[in-house]
Amino acid sequence: MGDFDAETWERLVTRAEQAEASDIHLAPGAPIFFRIYGNMEEAGDGPTSDEITALIDGWTTPAQKERLQKQGELDLAREEKDVRLRVHAFSARGGTVLSVRLVPKKVPALDSLGVPPVFQRLLALRSGLVLVSGKTGAGKTTTLAAFLAAVAQSRPVHIITLEDPIEYVHVSGKSLISQRELGVHFSSFGGAIRSALREDPDVLMVGELRDADAAQAALSAAETGQLVLASLHTRTAAEAVHRLESFFPAAQQQEIRAQLAAVLEAMISQELLPGKDGKRALASEVLVATDAVRHLIRSGKPEQLASCIVSGASFGMQTMRQDIERLAAQNKISAETARRRLGNAK
Repeated sequence: MGDFDAETWERLVTRAEQAEASDIHLAPGAPIFFRIYGNMEEAGDGPTSDEITALIDGWTTPAQKERLQKQGELDLAREEKDVRLRVHAFSARGGTVLSVRLVPKKVPALDSLGVPPVFQRLLALRSGLVLVSGKTGAGKTTTLAAFLAAVAQSRPVHIITLEDPIEYVHVSGKSLISQRELGVHFSSFGGAIRSALREDPDVLMVGELRDADAAQAALSAAETGQLVLASLHTRTAAEAVHRLESFFPAAQQQEIRAQLAAVLEAMISQELLPGKDGKRALASEVLVATDAVRHLIRSGKPEQLASCIVSGASFGMQTMRQDIERLAAQNKISAETARRRLGNAK
């Protein structure tokens, strides 16, 4: 190997951790970049294509190498000293590119994240479906991990997580936490959710609802009395409902809407904004499943959910605009950041 070897990589991870970077990006022939509080910053000369390939060879099994070669992308998790890493490798012009997320080994406390107050009420749930949505990098995984840890500390339960890959590592204490990884412990989310129902869980966390099979299985699990937590790559509650419907053919969508209306407890859509302290502040839209909300979902009118959120403050609901205005009023984000983002807020 050339100048960029395994020891160089370990030193780079240490530098990234010290800089409080959330991500490291490596591309052949390009500078190294750290993402620090949402901003991309150069961090030195990058490796060659052969050096990236050598790194990946040292991290992967033969089956994973084959998957990367055939599919052009691969997700995996690994540990470097005190840092857990979520690695996404993908083929691009010039060779393989690495996007690496640094995941703290310790799950953060829920109240340290700036989540909306409704989460305290959700901690008491024994069944139903809670969805956390947002674009990539919005902190969904961290919110779900912190929520699971808080549930595990509040009462003795059996929690099963289905992840791709496992990011935060939970330690069983008062509760039993069984973590499973796609491609290692199960082959599909839908099948793993159905298997989980035979494993006596109280809480089931699905890393992401990606297709009809997983969505149908998650809804059925919530119907049978489990508390199901899941994430979606959508920006609003209305988009989340549309996304779930879109997984299914038109003839089945009414049935799915009825299931969703019956089991949904809350949807939290979140994003991270530049904070005045140089870090990032969490802004959230909150939808709570009231009778009016369930009726709109069942009737196929998700575009009207926004009006329920506006009028639902007494149930803990809030719009993204309201939360951004709160952050600005509390001096957690700048007035400029608020003005810029409110031009797009729903």
